[in-house]
Amino acid sequence: MRSRKKKLVYFKKIPVRVDLEQWQRLDKIRADYHFKSTYEIMQYILGCFLRVADPMPGDDDEEVIPDEIKEMFYDLSQAERHFEYVKPKRKLPQHKVDEMNGQKRLEGF
Repeated sequence: MRSRKKKLVYFKKIPVRVDLEQWQRLDKIRADYHFKSTYEIMQYILGCFLRVADPMPGDDDEEVIPDEIKEMFYDLSQAERHFEYVKPKRKLPQHKVDEMNGQKRLEGF
């Protein structure tokens, strides 16, 4: 038997859930500032955060980080941590739906 080679993963995915109001605000910003997608905005925000929170040795030479950006991430301990996560509901199998509606399962089939 041939063993499969594992692909090296150089990227990680970070899923983010936002409520509908936040999504609409983000989508408006996307249109106003001519971003291609909300994904591009999220990459930009993460890049700004990493430059402030954990700067790389060569980052300071490229571009000076504005004070407003530094202040946004200055006191991370005061960040709002409350987020109500709503787990997506799975679709019930049809036999479960039938049982809830009062139909009996036929045994032996």
